[in-house]
Parts: sequence; C-alpha cells; structure tokens
Amino acid sequence: MKIGLYIDPSHCRQWMESLARRLTENHAASIHVAVSDASPLPEHIEHLFQAEEGSYHKNQHHGATPMDVCELERFHERAQPDETFDLVIDLVGDGRPPSSNESVTLLYNGHAGEKALVASIMASGMPQIALRTSTGKIVATAAPSGELAAGVTGSMDQVFARVITLIDAWIGHHHRWVQPLISRLARLPDAGILKKRTAKSRFKDRLKQIYYRLFRPSHWRVGWRFVEDEDVWSRQSLAGETWQVLRDKETHFYADPVPWEEGGRHYLFFEDLDQRTQKGVLSVVTFDEAGKPGPVECCLEEPYHLSYPYLIRHQDQTYMIPETSANGDVALYRTEAFPVGWQREKVLLTGLDAADVTIAQWEGRWWIFCVTRDGAGGYSDCLSLFYADDLFGPWQPHAQNPVLIDKATARPAGNMIVRGKSLLRPVQDCTTSYGAALKLVEVTHLSPEHYEQRVIKTLEPNSHWPGRKLHTLNRAGNLEVIDGAILRPKWSLLRWIAERIYRPKGSR
Repeated sequence: MKIGLYIDPSHCRQWMESLARRLTENHAASIHVAVSDASPLPEHIEHLFQAEEGSYHKNQHHGATPMDVCELERFHERAQPDETFDLVIDLVGDGRPPSSNESVTLLYNGHAGEKALVASIMASGMPQIALRTSTGKIVATAAPSGELAAGVTGSMDQVFARVITLIDAWIGHHHRWVQPLISRLARLPDAGILKKRTAKSRFKDRLKQIYYRLFRPSHWRVGWRFVEDEDVWSRQSLAGETWQVLRDKETHFYADPVPWEEGGRHYLFFEDLDQRTQKGVLSVVTFDEAGKPGPVECCLEEPYHLSYPYLIRHQDQTYMIPETSANGDVALYRTEAFPVGWQREKVLLTGLDAADVTIAQWEGRWWIFCVTRDGAGGYSDCLSLFYADDLFGPWQPHAQNPVLIDKATARPAGNMIVRGKSLLRPVQDCTTSYGAALKLVEVTHLSPEHYEQRVIKTLEPNSHWPGRKLHTLNRAGNLEVIDGAILRPKWSLLRWIAERIYRPKGSR
C-alpha cells in the first residue's frame, strides 16, 4: 500500500514518525511525505510548549516533540507533485491534499489541523478524534483518556497516541462502529488569557502539593451489602440496603472487589494496595453465617502489581484471572486451598498490556473483555476483545481491536450479566478522571467481526455511597459490592471526620 502523509511542516512532530513506522510494520505500507504551506502556532503558544518541555517532560523526547521535516524524510520519501497514492492521511485539512484513490482527514472535535487540537485541549480538555473521507463521511472515531496527561503537550501526547491506534485499526478493518461526530469550534487563547491560564495552573500545582501533605493520594474503599431482588442492576441506582464499608488499614486502600459464593459461604476478594510501596496484592475476607466479614488474608502476591481478581467457575473448578498487566500477560490461576494459595495454571494471552479482564459466555463462544494500552496512550480508553471455544483457548483477537476507543465506556467495571436476552456490562466512566463514575451498558452486537453497545444508565457517587469516584460493581449470590475513592487525611482526627462525612446512607 502506498500512503501519502500530508503534513504541515511547522507542526512536524515525533508522533508522525511513530505513525509511519506503525503503518509500515503492520500494513507493509510505503510512506511518502507531502508538505503543505506552513501555518505555525502563535509565538506565545510555542513559548508555553518550550516551558512544558522542561517542567513536565524533563527535556526527554515524546510524541509532541518537534522535529524537522528533513528528519522525517530521512526515513520516508518526499512525495512528488504528480504522484497518486492508494491512501492519503491528511493531517492539515486545507483542502489541498495530494491525489489519491482514497483519503481521510484527521479531525479534532470536528475541525482539522493542530491549531484545532491545541485550542480544543485548552478550551475543554481531551477532544474527540475522527477520520473524515473526501466525501464527508465519518469512518472512525475515538475519545482518548487523559489520565497520564501533564500540561497541554502531555495532552497532545495522549491524543497523538490514540490517533496512531485509530488509523492503524481503521486501515486494518474499515467497517468500524462510529460514534456521533462532535463539532465544537474552539479558538486559541491570546497572550493575555494564556498568561492568566498559566498562573492558574501554577496555583493548582501548589494546591496539589498541599493536598498531598494532608491527604493520602487516591484512597479507594470497598462497600458491601446483602440483597435479594433489589440490586443495583434492578434499581439502576445505588439506593436500597445500606452499604457497609470494609475496614482497611490506615496505609492501605482496598479496590476492585469481587464477591464469590462457594460451599454455602460468601467470600470477598479485592486489590490490597500498600500506599507506602504502591504495589498491590490480592486479599480476601470470608463472611460468617451471620453475614459479618472475617479478617483480611493475603491470597496472592507476585513480584509485580496485582489487581482486579476476576473469578470464574469452569468444569467444577474455581479459577482466578487477576490483572497482571505489569507482567505483560493474562493468566489463569487455580488453588487447592480455597480461598488462598493461588498458583499459575495457564497463560491465556501474552505480549500485551491488558487490564480488568472480564469474561462472558455468549452465543456459543467465550469472550474476554479488557482494556489494552497501546503505545504512550492512556490505560482506560481501548476496549479489546478476544474469543475462544473454551476457557483454555486458543484465544483469537477481534478483527477490529480495539473495538472501541472511548474514555467513557471502554474500561470494564465488574462482572458481565445476562438478563433476559441481553448481555450487560458495567463500565468505568473516565471522562473527567480515572474511575470517576459507572455506566451500565448493554452489548447490542457481538461477533468476531463487529461490536456495538449502548449506555443504559450513569451512576455517580451520592449519599447512598458518598465519595469522589466509583468504578466497580459486582454481585455473587446475595452479596453485592462496589468501591469508590474518598479523601483520606493523614491525621487521625481529620480521618475520623472524613469517615463520618463519607458514611453511606441507606433507603428502602
């Protein structure tokens, strides 16, 4: 395939070389560089970028690092004026791309060019990415997450990483599920407004420093309750029986709760993270006959971080698939000493950074739902699927992986369920921040070639489950669990006050 990469020389950046390399490797493409007239960013914006290079990036190369067009042309040929390409990827949007059999223009919130990207980031955060054909049809969309973004250039890095993901996926499979186009015009701030913005950003950075002196970062807690018919899926609400908080150690947080029923007893597995080391292990509590949780026991520890202890029953054996993204694989564990003593049984997938693996059986196939990280992008926006005829595999990747790039509905948030003829999944809504809210989603099309879903309901922390975030929902037997983030003061008196403020309230 002969691809023309149409760029503005004043916006030539490292990510373009990463895109060209990806397309060469994955699609045997021959990349040719076509150059438009230069339309540089205003000088005050460039000064901001230069300041961020030192403060946020420590002067290390990253996706938004400028590069000379000549550097790009060292690896890829310069397009000739009379050349025709199989495909042109238009990163400019001036209406003058090279001749081609097919072309797509990259849009940010419905508008082309890097100025539109920078203006969108400064006005409203991470923009929607879209690919538009020469006939005006939108053929691919993405909503990248900004959880790793630092400054404007850091946000650009996150967007560029997902531009690479989206273009690569679209070339591999043209018929993607497309979201409605967002068209939102934003303008670059003038020098005076930018100065105020920079001062405000510095003030926020100072506030963060004070915050980290007073509070522990990202403190998650687990809630549990026993229910019958009126669970969260039925109510589409967090109301009902009062949520009970699983008591944690002062320097630990608990998250990713997974309940289990076995031998007539209820168990609760969860991520147990020591904030002093930032390394997670998996722990479990056993509920007694009166419905009270026993002491916390560590049930699995590895040399790397663990979380999301997904459990499944198959052929009369209970298996666990914890998140082992730090080890670059997806592995099945089993034990002969339930609920502790888990050992690796089989590696299902390898060579990928996959998080929150959740399995569903649907229409004769086994399906893995997970988020995968591609390149320098975020952790929560790429939903990838794998399918097999049996839990033990072999597992095949979905034709459109990632089937969805969306910070609001990609990342799994717990067990999938079947109600009636519907396959339902809870997902994390990371629109404003990682794990900020839950969405209840129905899968409307699931096959090896296609995927679609629709949002049923959005749930946010409220008086029934107070806090700042909410990102897991699970049930086993009558035990229903959730989690959420709260402020956790380092001082004991403030901690006591915070616990009273965040005490859940039930309703009948």
